[in-house]
Amino acid sequence: METTCLSMKEDKTRSWVPTKKSDLFTSDQLIDAYLNGKKDALEATKRLIVDKLNNNIDKSGTITVNLLRLLKNKQFTPVDAYLRVNSLDSFDIMVSIPEDEMMKDEFSEMYNVISGLEENNRDEYYDALISFCPVNDCFEEINVLSDGFLLKLAKDGR
Repeated sequence: METTCLSMKEDKTRSWVPTKKSDLFTSDQLIDAYLNGKKDALEATKRLIVDKLNNNIDKSGTITVNLLRLLKNKQFTPVDAYLRVNSLDSFDIMVSIPEDEMMKDEFSEMYNVISGLEENNRDEYYDALISFCPVNDCFEEINVLSDGFLLKLAKDGR
């Protein structure tokens, strides 16, 4: 088989000729190469997703540790901190505080602090919503877990 075409640069006729048989791939070889490339790309994508998720969980931990430090500096006593992973880029951080401390007027300024933390840490691949949960005699951690907060920030020494 031979096809003729006209070159634009030169006024000469060029011909397309089939490559040598030894240079051709079989259709099975092409399909195998495609499937192997697709498999490798999927594995690389999975690794990237897991790495990004781990980085975002670490980022949530850093934000939470800084918030707990700030609360303690303001004379509040946070009890625990929990994390809910909604998706690769969406997280909920909940800090439990004794109910009587949450009712103090001074605590209301903490809501402005967490708004700033949320805004300053938001990017294309990370968004966190920070909330507080009052701890009183009726508080049961199982309820926190049932709300999807499956990760709890380890306290020093644990």
